[in-house]
Amino acid sequence: MNANESLEERLLMVEMHKDVLERIDTAIKKKHSIEACWLCYSCFESRITRSLEKISVACSGRRCFENTRVGIVTKIDCLKRLSRHHYFATEAFDRKLLDDIKEWCGNRNKLVHALITLNNYTGMDTRFLKLAKEGQKLVQQLYAQTTEFRNHYYEIASTPPFPQDVISKCSLFLRTLLLQQRSASI
Repeated sequence: MNANESLEERLLMVEMHKDVLERIDTAIKKKHSIEACWLCYSCFESRITRSLEKISVACSGRRCFENTRVGIVTKIDCLKRLSRHHYFATEAFDRKLLDDIKEWCGNRNKLVHALITLNNYTGMDTRFLKLAKEGQKLVQQLYAQTTEFRNHYYEIASTPPFPQDVISKCSLFLRTLLLQQRSASI
């Protein structure tokens, strides 16, 4: 497959990602752990979304790729289903890593939502710093796997259709079917 962006744009993106990874390092060193967590989360979103965007043309529904409000958990679940079905280059993704990222995102959300409550405020810095360090490791692992995925992607001529079993278990596909059934019964 060919890249969607020009070589110049891809090189700019490489520099951007290097900068973001350095910012995570700096934020952790300076104990700006909330910033580091925010950057880690952004990296997860970016890498997972861009990986799925590359192969989304093969999905008959394309619901999550057209809906910008689809969350990271839905995207991770899709990637895991594809990997489990040995869908072409998605085997580059370690499903345990994807589970760990999903868990990390859940922990981050809990901390963020509990941040400004009297019961949770004490000790928040320590919890965010621990989360930031865990996130940093996960980001590094995800970057390695998305690089491997991208390399496989560029080696193929076209993406095969998504396995029907993957599509049929998609929460957005099921939600759309339910809405269609409700509309038909009205």
